[in-house]
Amino acid sequence: MAASSAGPEFGENIILETGLEYTQKPAHVYLTSSRLIIEHRLESTSRDGNLEAGPSTDLRCLIIHLQEVVAVRADNPCSTRGKTSQLKHQQKPCLLQDDRTSQTSSFTLYVIKRISKHRWRHKSCQFVCHDYGTCQIWVDKINELLKNPEWRRPKRLLVFINPFGGKKRAVKIFQDKVQPLFEMAGIYSEVIVTKRQYHARDVIYEYDLETVDGLVSVGGDGTFSEVMNGLLDRTNSDAGIEQSFRHKPKSPSLRIGIIPAGSTDAVAYTLVGINDPVTSALQIIIGDCVGVDVTALYKKEEFLKYTITMSSYGYYGDLLQDSEHLRWMGPNRYTWSGLKTFLANRSYEGHISFLLASEEDSHPRDNSVCYAGCDKCRKAALKNEQARGDSRQLEFDLGSAGDVASVSSKRASFMMKDGWHHVRGKFSAITVVNISCRSHLSPQGLSPSSHLGDGCIDLILVQDCSRLQYLRHMIRIPNRKSDQFDFDFIQVYRVKEFSFQPVSEPEDMDVGEGEERGGCGRKRGGLVKLTTGSHRSSVWNCDGELVENPSLYIQVHCQLIKLFGRGVEDLNPDASLQCLSCCSSCDQEK
Repeated sequence: MAASSAGPEFGENIILETGLEYTQKPAHVYLTSSRLIIEHRLESTSRDGNLEAGPSTDLRCLIIHLQEVVAVRADNPCSTRGKTSQLKHQQKPCLLQDDRTSQTSSFTLYVIKRISKHRWRHKSCQFVCHDYGTCQIWVDKINELLKNPEWRRPKRLLVFINPFGGKKRAVKIFQDKVQPLFEMAGIYSEVIVTKRQYHARDVIYEYDLETVDGLVSVGGDGTFSEVMNGLLDRTNSDAGIEQSFRHKPKSPSLRIGIIPAGSTDAVAYTLVGINDPVTSALQIIIGDCVGVDVTALYKKEEFLKYTITMSSYGYYGDLLQDSEHLRWMGPNRYTWSGLKTFLANRSYEGHISFLLASEEDSHPRDNSVCYAGCDKCRKAALKNEQARGDSRQLEFDLGSAGDVASVSSKRASFMMKDGWHHVRGKFSAITVVNISCRSHLSPQGLSPSSHLGDGCIDLILVQDCSRLQYLRHMIRIPNRKSDQFDFDFIQVYRVKEFSFQPVSEPEDMDVGEGEERGGCGRKRGGLVKLTTGSHRSSVWNCDGELVENPSLYIQVHCQLIKLFGRGVEDLNPDASLQCLSCCSSCDQEK
């Protein structure tokens, strides 16, 4: 809502201009290509509270942004406001057509309404016209404007529902809360209820994707990961791109939407600020789009998969591995396995190599927050587009790295270049965070200053520490006012690439890795033998999926995919960007 003077002064061409009735009061309504402007006079009152005689010169102007209109519908022309309450028992509404002298026509706008804590709903705003023809002109013109190609509103979606994830409510959530909204907005959705693992991936690989405007995942982070990997695999296959070591994947043209119905819903929570199916559905309907970074995982030099949330070794890997045997417990299995893993207090020794991001890419502890329209992500997208313009593939000469000339691993050659840093130690947890990974348990996320699309990943190293020290770190994660990284045993870096190699006994080293381990620069004889009875290695928790091979290489790709969404909105945005919020005639969606 915004106060202003007459409609023509808004700086836009007026498409329609009519006197309508709004909130049971006469109003002058203007329609431009992007806004609907409602202007009506305020009645003046005297000091004793009585209405003053004569016209008032005070004007009030309300604005509805068309980009946040979910749908517009002409109301039933045979019904009149206030008449339905007078119908006798079992009397049909169409009998009111006989009373044509008092009949009016109206249309309703369904507009996004923001309520508490990033939650969206829709409100109905009714406009009464003097005749049915005028009503139809307004409805047709608004529907035409809602098809603005720049807004990219979807008309056909391919929806995947995982009936087994979380509390097994995904099908009901979609049918009760999401599908009615899609139908209201005129969106056709082809629904596929998955029956097995990789069902969605297999469908995507064979489906004619040119017939849809986007994919939608209804489930948890695992379901979304499968849909994302299926789309990226299909896109690269169609483009003839081999997904080999440090490949350059192609960005899909289709967007992906996510309706949260899982256990943690970190992707949806980070994207929206809350795990609410209705809010996510509304952002899909209005065609919101945001670019999100994706990380590619490699086992030595073999491509494994793409991830979007986090990859963690040690504590979170052990937790997930233990919880796999307790699926019968539902989401509670994570709490139980987390307690067991914490009490075990294991640590693992290994070599870590990482390529630091530039200073202009900021730092994980700079207290920046990635809000909708984030400037850092915008600049990263521009920089990434410029880099894509240069299609030359960089070739590295293995012999140019001096001492590593005899190393047979490509991975080692990259990590001996300038800018790479190497750390060896014993760690309780090693976590590579791609997005902040917010959830209802940690509203700020594992890395609160991580961004959706800055082309960087945050590396969190928790060195071997006592249970009490680790507990102090864990307690700070859900605390909005505490710095969870402010401990001597924790280091955090903003990086572009990352490699981990566990320390293992010489006889267990993989054949073909060469005399030196990739990027560590230490010979076999210099490796430290683990003590008898200690845990030799952990597993990786990658987007909630186990990767049992501990040796991992990770590379981030800036804004590789586009999601239906806009990012977390600032809770104190400019008032002019808000949709109509004080309309007494609006009815909240039930």
